[in-house]
Amino acid sequence: MIITNITGIGDPQVLLYEGKYYCYATCECACAPHAGSGYNVWVSEDLKNWSDPIRCFDGDKYWGKSHFWAPEVIYHNGKFVMHYTAKSRELDSLRLGVAVSDSPTGPFVDVHNRPMFDLGYATIDGSVLVCDEGNFFYYSRDCCENYVDGVRISDLYCVRLNDDLTEAVGEHVHVTRPTYDWEKKSLELLKKKPTIWNEGPFVIKLGNKYVMNYSANYYASNDYAICIAEAEHPMGPWIKHEESNPVLSNRGDLFGAGHNALFTGKDGKLYTSFHVQTDPDHPGGDRRTVIGEVTFTEENGIIKQTII
Repeated sequence: MIITNITGIGDPQVLLYEGKYYCYATCECACAPHAGSGYNVWVSEDLKNWSDPIRCFDGDKYWGKSHFWAPEVIYHNGKFVMHYTAKSRELDSLRLGVAVSDSPTGPFVDVHNRPMFDLGYATIDGSVLVCDEGNFFYYSRDCCENYVDGVRISDLYCVRLNDDLTEAVGEHVHVTRPTYDWEKKSLELLKKKPTIWNEGPFVIKLGNKYVMNYSANYYASNDYAICIAEAEHPMGPWIKHEESNPVLSNRGDLFGAGHNALFTGKDGKLYTSFHVQTDPDHPGGDRRTVIGEVTFTEENGIIKQTII
């Protein structure tokens, strides 16, 4: 694994374009997790040496006022398309937006100057899958406005996108809810405000199946974890196997591993970017980017994932 010099961040995603790597992440979150006004990007040619941060999106020029989290950028139809989270100035609630640029370093311009869609509740962590079956958008219904039997819960959903990835079309389909023990470690930690998470979805097609990485547990703890689910269609149904979960959480040298995004490197190998706690003795919003090589194996019909 490569433990990078990109610290004070969360939710990193790496894009390879024309021989260079671009890392996008939640910024300005180390000491003030609800502050921030947009996003930076870091540039590298080898995944080891990264540039100083480059400002690529001034989000507070548009509909968002704070909570600029989890940007993901895809190169699609000649444009760089960024889906991102922010707290709406008008609604005072988290929503998902979309911005575009002609360059991977920006400036990105919000397409609508409003959230991409509004379902009447908080949504975060948008991620795109473009495949033969169409364009699919995965996101989390945030726990801050989702109470089930007295527990705050974040659920994952999926909806189709239009051709340029800027509008949701069709039905929003429920994907997963935290139900297993490895997804509920935060209940003991957060007794006064019990909360469980499924968030940070990222999906790829693997042979005839679809594989989803997502994160569980409290982001500001050492128990934050990368998990895996599989399906035969982008909309599901999605299956979680105890034998393959969690993929990575803490292993003695890395703590709070989570919110990862897969990408193919210049060498043709599959990698993932994710964050870990910068100071595991004092876990919180200060996290750093780690790059790991990914392999998948299938045993008895169950897909297992290894990050090295």
